Amino acid sequence: MVDFHSQVIQSLQAAESARGDLRQLLRLSPKTVLELTTELGFRRIDPDIEMLRVAALDVRPDIRAKRFTLFQRESDLKLAEAYRVPDVTIGAGYAIQGVRGPDNPGQIAVNAGIPLPLFNRNQGGIHQAEVSLQSAEADLDKTVNLVENEVEVAYRNLLQSRRLVEAYFGEVLEDARATLTIVERAYERGGATILDLLDAARTSRMIQQNYIEALFNYQHNLFQLESSVGQEIKS
Repeated sequence: MVDFHSQVIQSLQAAESARGDLRQLLRLSPKTVLELTTELGFRRIDPDIEMLRVAALDVRPDIRAKRFTLFQRESDLKLAEAYRVPDVTIGAGYAIQGVRGPDNPGQIAVNAGIPLPLFNRNQGGIHQAEVSLQSAEADLDKTVNLVENEVEVAYRNLLQSRRLVEAYFGEVLEDARATLTIVERAYERGGATILDLLDAARTSRMIQQNYIEALFNYQHNLFQLESSVGQEIKS
């Protein structure tokens, strides 16, 4: 009985600590009461891994930021290549010396300007833009590889945790409860000892606790998968 109360107190303390962390995340006052209003049930999720990969590469903010940087570097390269052609300026003018009249000489001027040095093809700017573009491409490829691996690992972890929950939910959990009920009835009729009853109760409680932990891990892995994809998973 003392061992049982000790486990209950430890669980209550862990729950209070979790509520405190949640209040801090939500910026709520310590006086705010938080209660679990939903049943701790199992909801089977069977997502399509191919759709998850496509969605992750489409909606992840880090992927979109890397793509935007890549587009910007491509534009910078095009601009640098455009500077290879010298900016030639051409002008023309007409002037008359003295008072306007038929005998006054006139002057026609034509000028052209070419920036120096004449052989500057903006090689340095183009090379710098090419290096920046290659760096952006490598950064995008690295991020895509990282996201794909995150999605794959989270998906595999979800499947494994789901198998464990289904094993408890389908067989072990009900067997433990049925065994405890049988031993309780046998004890009431004198067909089992107090040690048999305590052992059956301890086994049933341990299996239920393991089931809850497995369910928690399943929900945690589901959240991890949603985080790696960048959106909520409903099926």
